[in-house]
Amino acid sequence: MKRVSVFGLGKVGHVLAICLAAAGHQVIGVDPDDKIVKGINTGTLVSFEPGVARRLQKVFGKKLTATLDAEKAVLESDISCIIVPTPSNASGGFSLQYVLKVIRSIGRAIARKKTYHLVLVISTVLPGSSEFVIIPELEQAAGKKLGANLGYCYNPIFIALGEVVKGLIEPDYLLIGESSKRAGDMTITLHAPLIKKTAPIMRQMPIEAEITKIASNTHETMRVSFANMLCALTAQVPGANVDQVTGALAHRMGKRFFVGATPYGGPCWPRDNRALAAFMDSLGLGSMLPKTIDLYNAWYAKFIRQQILDLTKKGTRVSILGLAYKVGTPNIERAFGMDLARWLVIAGRKVVVWDPLAIAAARQVLGHKVRYALSGNGCLEMAELVVIINPLPELNQLDWSKVTGTPVLDLWRCLTTQNTTRLKHYFPWGGKNQKRVWPKQISKTLRELTK
Repeated sequence: MKRVSVFGLGKVGHVLAICLAAAGHQVIGVDPDDKIVKGINTGTLVSFEPGVARRLQKVFGKKLTATLDAEKAVLESDISCIIVPTPSNASGGFSLQYVLKVIRSIGRAIARKKTYHLVLVISTVLPGSSEFVIIPELEQAAGKKLGANLGYCYNPIFIALGEVVKGLIEPDYLLIGESSKRAGDMTITLHAPLIKKTAPIMRQMPIEAEITKIASNTHETMRVSFANMLCALTAQVPGANVDQVTGALAHRMGKRFFVGATPYGGPCWPRDNRALAAFMDSLGLGSMLPKTIDLYNAWYAKFIRQQILDLTKKGTRVSILGLAYKVGTPNIERAFGMDLARWLVIAGRKVVVWDPLAIAAARQVLGHKVRYALSGNGCLEMAELVVIINPLPELNQLDWSKVTGTPVLDLWRCLTTQNTTRLKHYFPWGGKNQKRVWPKQISKTLRELTK
């Protein structure tokens, strides 16, 4: 087992530190926030990630400690993992300000060591960041070059908030951008006791791993938008069900992220698309694809909004179920439910919202513009139109008999038949709806297209 320091104990970093310790490594976490450090050391840190609290109770004070002292952490470890924010900047790229601040601290401490030390950057960065920015800063601060006593790897992880533990212990694959075979081998030994099933290992140059990481999210958003394009199509075509279409296509394309539902959002996908486009622009390359994916995502959001406006009038009470950008997290960054709530308020609708995890975060943004239901059933009771934004597992436990005569727009088609049979006006978005007829303008267009 290894001695590991983890720099950055935020949304993902604290989960990584706890999971590494639970896997048997001796871990020391580093963060400038004294409350987080105390929470780790006392076992009282609050985490919304499933499986974290149980693991923390087993390791705090034993396999896991935390500190404000970066030098102490480096001197007491052999591997340093950097998992700090890389916020988007005005140019559309990722700022390295926090990464470089940590790199310099680690480098100065490494300068005092005579034994080998491996530095892993896990944060998402732009292609070329390791070679041209991070490694030079590390070498300068450490007073030594990569080689005998200093190693480096870019080792991004593929996780989603609400499923971070699962992403760490059951990864689709392990991506390592290594500066040397020794550095790569050591990174594999770090992950080996953590991973619960066999995962492919992709060993690359740092630049290749950087491109792979950012391209992965653009590929996923492309699949989401393609499925949503089909969803918009089937929502307008009588007798068509998007799940039948995507289900058939998925036999050739794979099922991951291939579900027509809501626009994508969150802290990664939108900004990664913009960053990839900005990076390609900087090289004089065509960036139309990532830009178009984002443009379609924005159009699709407006398309759904217009459907809801068409079903309502000013003063209508619209209940929104789901505010986070996805199930299982309180994160509301670029979340469609939040955007929809704001749009509907501007359009004169009365908005009621509920989410099992994101209400506190939503309240800080939406303030008094909307009404906050205390429960899912409470949200239903106040509705004149119900809109399901996220496929929350709690939804099928609600009492849908409260809204038998209320229109329900299910953007994920996630309600069970047992619940939908109670509803007189159930609209499965993109699903088969026998009440829909061909709009006259579409019929005319089809005649023109088939001449």
